[in-house]
Amino acid sequence: MAYKYIGKDYERPDAVNKAIGKAVYLDDVLVPGMLHAAILRPEYAHAKILSIDTTEAEKGVGVVKVVTGKGSTIHYGDNIKDLTPMAVEKVRYIGEPVAAVVADTPEHAEAALAGIKVEYEPLPVYIDALDAMKEDAALVHEENGDYWHLPSIKPISGTNVACHYRLKKGDIDAGFNEAEVTIEDEFDYPLGSCAALEPHGTIAWFREDKTIEVWSSSICPFIIREDLAHAYGLPIGDVRVRTVDIGGCFGYKSDITTEQTVAYIVSFVPGHPVKWIATRKEDFESTLLGHGIRTRMKIGAKKDGTLTALQTYVYHTTGAYADTGVNVIMAATHNSSGPYEVPNADLNGYSVYTNTPPVGAFRGYGHQESHLAVEILMDRLAKKLGMTLFELREKNYLGPGKITTLGETLWKTNGDIRACVAKVKSAVFDHDKPAEDDEYYYGRGFAAVMKSPKGAPFSTKGCIMKFNRDGSVSVNMGGAEVGQGLRTVVRQVAAEALMIPPERIRVYNEIDTQFNPYEWQTIGSMFTTQGGRAIVRAAKKAIVKIKETAAQVLRVDEDYLEYDGEKVFLKSDPSISVAVADVVRGYMHEDGITVGEVVQTTADARLPRYSSPHPETGQGSMGVTYTFGAQACEIRIEKKTGKVIIDHFASSFDVGQVINPKQIRGMVAGGVVMAIGAALYEEVIIDDEGKLKNPQYGKYHIPKLEDAPGKQTIEFVETPGEIGPFGARGIGEHPLVGVAPAVVNAVADATGIEFSRIPVTPQRLKEAMATSPTEKGA
Repeated sequence: MAYKYIGKDYERPDAVNKAIGKAVYLDDVLVPGMLHAAILRPEYAHAKILSIDTTEAEKGVGVVKVVTGKGSTIHYGDNIKDLTPMAVEKVRYIGEPVAAVVADTPEHAEAALAGIKVEYEPLPVYIDALDAMKEDAALVHEENGDYWHLPSIKPISGTNVACHYRLKKGDIDAGFNEAEVTIEDEFDYPLGSCAALEPHGTIAWFREDKTIEVWSSSICPFIIREDLAHAYGLPIGDVRVRTVDIGGCFGYKSDITTEQTVAYIVSFVPGHPVKWIATRKEDFESTLLGHGIRTRMKIGAKKDGTLTALQTYVYHTTGAYADTGVNVIMAATHNSSGPYEVPNADLNGYSVYTNTPPVGAFRGYGHQESHLAVEILMDRLAKKLGMTLFELREKNYLGPGKITTLGETLWKTNGDIRACVAKVKSAVFDHDKPAEDDEYYYGRGFAAVMKSPKGAPFSTKGCIMKFNRDGSVSVNMGGAEVGQGLRTVVRQVAAEALMIPPERIRVYNEIDTQFNPYEWQTIGSMFTTQGGRAIVRAAKKAIVKIKETAAQVLRVDEDYLEYDGEKVFLKSDPSISVAVADVVRGYMHEDGITVGEVVQTTADARLPRYSSPHPETGQGSMGVTYTFGAQACEIRIEKKTGKVIIDHFASSFDVGQVINPKQIRGMVAGGVVMAIGAALYEEVIIDDEGKLKNPQYGKYHIPKLEDAPGKQTIEFVETPGEIGPFGARGIGEHPLVGVAPAVVNAVADATGIEFSRIPVTPQRLKEAMATSPTEKGA
């Protein structure tokens, strides 16, 4: 379908301010009378706190207050209330808040930390889920199983397993009995950091009127509001949370991270706003990490390639607190089947307490970790069966009439993975690869991709739409702009729905829970789908109101009228009309009598029939809207150094409907580069004592321009969906999902070395090549 404003390039509404350095970020916010906080972290990753002496710190220059967790009874968390704002009696990871200083300047607060003396009794440290699951392992949380948690969370008391999620489809034993060939391995997607340019930060203020105000760099201000209200016994309306421009997220700002801690500190100095901004080291050690997933996978198939069974065990190094990580393990587990129909599946996920920083969302949310396993095994299975990598996959793709492991039946409107595969295959595999030479090995790799949201049944996105006197429109929502171009999507969808140029639509530029409509969180690549639906609903309501007033002006029933964005006119005689601008605030007749309403509407949107998992099978309507795709790459490997150079990377996704071509290409290109980091360079290194060895940019290798592919081919398929606006589906996280397995498969194609662990660093690859070019290397 041809659209007037959808599918065309428009500049971002926030582009100018960001380009000229006038965007306002959290650290730019200044509140009169503001104090500053610094936080003490422990010497040990796991230890009892025997005593804390704050005497010397209290004498520090400019010090207003020194705070510890002694006596605190606050527990918080949306999934498991296992979190505390400050350590009480013991520390569980190296970045945990132990004490804090509030002072007149950041420098004075930081200096006074040295005056806090803490005596510890060290405890055993576990930095990997498998070690923490051993029978004789010390408990990270003795209270595990006793914490309040959602019914879908299944902790195992007396162990470090915070949640065991199991998904069953069919009969797994029968499936493997039917199999004529099996293949299995264990895969490791290690801990990483989102490492956004802007670190986490919070400003909190316990006002004299008993209300709380917070400024946050998070993308979940409404959840922060609710959690703080609960923690301090206030009506939710008495807590106000604001976010200004956010300097990147990529997942780890989508949960409550620092806000409860800063609020707790500030509660001891009522009447004073207090700011805390993480250092880069604190951003790594004290907020949220990502990944940390080991996947043991076994696939059964017939000799013709038909899959018969899938068994998966996913072990998640969830960190010292599991509230932000338990849903990651669910997503990783139920998506471990990838984009394939498997009749018999037994999928198990374990979220495990460890003495490492807590894990939260990372762009892709469990999907890229599972795809690493299933897409590498599909390549190996194809070789074992003597099939091409495309022949095997073609026999098993999900599509119309197929049933996912969650038990959801797919329809044509869920997208066409085969069309995506055809585009990528044409770009990368329909020509010969270069022959090996003295300097390089050459290889090609492929991965098929499927991603669904991981939300919550009550997740919703709201929209307030207000017509101004001149017919222009203001749109207010609660979705957070973190660089993904959300405001551009709002503008274009609203323009198409209202039939007016995007330039006549003004989109909100900050979020304030006192004024913006409710939004659960801006996560899961769901804003275009849900938020766009809310915009369309609000626009339809607005057009109804406009017609109602126009009917009174034109003295005709509403169903005889048509609306075109500029005017409302009689269908049978378009010359009889009234301008939209003349009726949007009501219409004043010559005698002064005014009829009609001011046109301002509200709407919200949820994912239809989104459910929690079934308590017995783990199945449920938890995907709802799927985006399918395919990714592939052409690489060369320097024989001398082991360095992988990506010459060409191709991606294709069925997005339903492209909203903004330039913007979506940037989304995919950036996502691919980000995931190349995980595949080839990035890993948070933690020693046996639980200390991070590389918590700064200089040692944690995020991709630079020279690491980007020499060329990217980016194409889209547009099979309209039924949920999102004008058929559009989500795309924000999807470009990362297939990158690592495509690269690892290309390395295997080039060298014969089968890696099961990333990153495939030059050192690891060089060592593996030195051992044998045909032997399994990792």
